[in-house]
Amino acid sequence: MPSTLMLLSNPYRPDPRVLTEARALRGAGYEVSLIAWDREQSRPREADEDGVHIIRLGPMCPARYPTKILRRLPRFWSRALKASRGLRFDVVHAHDFDTLPLGMLIARLSGKPLLYDAHELYSKMIENEVGALSGPLWLWERRCARRADTVITVSEALADELSLRRMERALVVSTSQDPSILRGADRKAVRDKYGMIGFTISYLGSLEPGRFIEEFISSFGPGEKTMLIVGGSGTLQPLVAKESLHNSALRFIGTVDADEALRISWASDLVLAMMDPKNPNNVVGTPGKIINAMAVGRPLVTTKGLDIAKKVGEAGCGIVIPYSKAAFVEAIVKAAADTKGLEQMGQRGREYYEKMYSWERSREGLLKAYKALLTPS
Repeated sequence: MPSTLMLLSNPYRPDPRVLTEARALRGAGYEVSLIAWDREQSRPREADEDGVHIIRLGPMCPARYPTKILRRLPRFWSRALKASRGLRFDVVHAHDFDTLPLGMLIARLSGKPLLYDAHELYSKMIENEVGALSGPLWLWERRCARRADTVITVSEALADELSLRRMERALVVSTSQDPSILRGADRKAVRDKYGMIGFTISYLGSLEPGRFIEEFISSFGPGEKTMLIVGGSGTLQPLVAKESLHNSALRFIGTVDADEALRISWASDLVLAMMDPKNPNNVVGTPGKIINAMAVGRPLVTTKGLDIAKKVGEAGCGIVIPYSKAAFVEAIVKAAADTKGLEQMGQRGREYYEKMYSWERSREGLLKAYKALLTPS
């Protein structure tokens, strides 16, 4: 049975893209092992979850402290390298740039091929935290990406960036979940479970600056017939939790798994996918929550200036507005009064998903990449 070793710099709660890919590989007969960096040391060190054998390692490290992360990341690499020696694998699968140097070393020592999975432009994602250091990091990322046997990523724009000076173009493998998990689900039951009363907008994802979190949680209050559902984790989690205690229109539901997130998106009236276009990484990315909204036939609201927003506009499956609280509130008031229009947006989104981002399409792309790595040249 073929096998893969995935490397991840978060504790795998699970990470939606990693879970989706692991499921696809397991379904195709691969054994999947994962070494993850548990910076909070809050989860089981070793476990089997959904068919994935997980090893979680330290050291502890607070989020969004770049100097501490840069100092402690090599310690995680060292521990991960040691742990990898006791595992069997045929492919090394490095998720994001902060595990790519580690993946290169493991691949070289084991003689196995390396797949680099770029969820985003890492150096651009942390640009606000590291400042001028982001430039050298980007040069290093591109140099390392050229040395990977295969590169996969989430969008054509990212593929363009990561294909520079590579003999083979990076492949696009979207973060598409399998919407068949909704089969037999009861939408009313999901809404009742999370207190979705009236017109409900959901945000499920990273609770970090640049994701419209602060604007969102203060956009509507009691008596305005709009419910705000927020789920996820990050540095803004305490703020969201505190605000939810004082605003009955806001529900904070903590962290939910990928399957439950899909159900909540399906039960919502509108999905929030706003990202600050001043961040270059946001511009070229393809957030999983946008694909999820399309997959379950729900309209979404996103930001002008993002590459994915152009596709949303062309498909007619969502509302595209400036990254502004005033623009958001105005758009929501209009949308809530046009249920037929929202329904049509959702239907168009589902059609666009089937055409461009379907689970089958993404699964085939991933398995194609793996097959090429394991086929003798």
